[in-house]
Amino acid sequence: MFVNIGHSVTLPCRGAPSRNVKWRFQQYGYPDWLDVADLYTGSFLSGNGFQGQVESFYLKEPGNYSLLLSPVVYSNLGIYKCQYYNDEIILSDVKLEIREPSNVSVAMGMSASLPCFGKINIQARAVDLDILWKRGGENVYQLLKNTTTYGPRFENRASVSPEQALYGNMSFTIRQTRFSDEGDYQCFYNSPKERGNPDSASLVVTGHPPQTLTVKAGGLLSIPLYTAGPVRVTFSAGLGSDEVLMLDANKGPARYGDCCAQRCELLAQEYTLLLRSVTLEDAGVYKVTDPETKKTIGSVSLEVSGRSAGAVAGIVVGVLVLAGSAFAVWKFFIKNTKNLRNLVRFRAARTEDH
Repeated sequence: MFVNIGHSVTLPCRGAPSRNVKWRFQQYGYPDWLDVADLYTGSFLSGNGFQGQVESFYLKEPGNYSLLLSPVVYSNLGIYKCQYYNDEIILSDVKLEIREPSNVSVAMGMSASLPCFGKINIQARAVDLDILWKRGGENVYQLLKNTTTYGPRFENRASVSPEQALYGNMSFTIRQTRFSDEGDYQCFYNSPKERGNPDSASLVVTGHPPQTLTVKAGGLLSIPLYTAGPVRVTFSAGLGSDEVLMLDANKGPARYGDCCAQRCELLAQEYTLLLRSVTLEDAGVYKVTDPETKKTIGSVSLEVSGRSAGAVAGIVVGVLVLAGSAFAVWKFFIKNTKNLRNLVRFRAARTEDH
């Protein structure tokens, strides 16, 4: 069995219920056999050096004498045997190999290359190649006699270069990575299978750093989606709840929310969503998430500056109207002031006559 350092592994063992069983261990490079665990009827005792590292299932599942070893350390490398007490019958014999995988980190939607090299016969031809990549015990890619087979969801995204493989380079490329691609991969070649070097790689898929953009009112906002797979785009402003801007379930045309229906356009080949005729109300955060894992792929914080040409024109017209009205009022006031002065003089003259 193969396991990565720091991970867990179950050492399998089954036998007749209600029997006393012992697990023993021989570490590579040392002749002695050490006690790992004693499984007595109704009790469990771990051996020296394994305290807190082993757990048993048999108290809940009679006859299941398997051991959970966690976390695995490099000194756990060796041979494990499970057998009845006072009996030479071996119920389980496990050779445990420890892997120290290479770590590969890539942003969602980008290509990832998992390294693996091996001793390929210098006279080998493409038809002689037998290369296998696994993840979690399941085949994800195999190149055998010029025929390629894929695991579920890896079709048309995974590859090994046959030309490079003939020179011993069996590195595994995954295009358009997804969050669901994360995990530990193992590389094997030839028949019977040999482990490559390194024999495993741990793939981590991350989101993209957030962006902050400033767009003038009436302009165009470009929201990167980073992937051709299903995405969900939401919009939130301030403390308001998220509003669905677009949902693409990868089952036909993109579905848009009400605020986006008349102004949005999906550029599928460029993995981009466009929002046209930006307004002041569009300022906020646009988040792109993976519907399956709910993880954030990327986000854009939008700030809207200035006013649109229509709004500016409206303001100018309003100012002109107000200015014209004020001028009319001023003319009316001047005209009527003159009339008022003439009236006052006329009444003053009549008063003197009387």
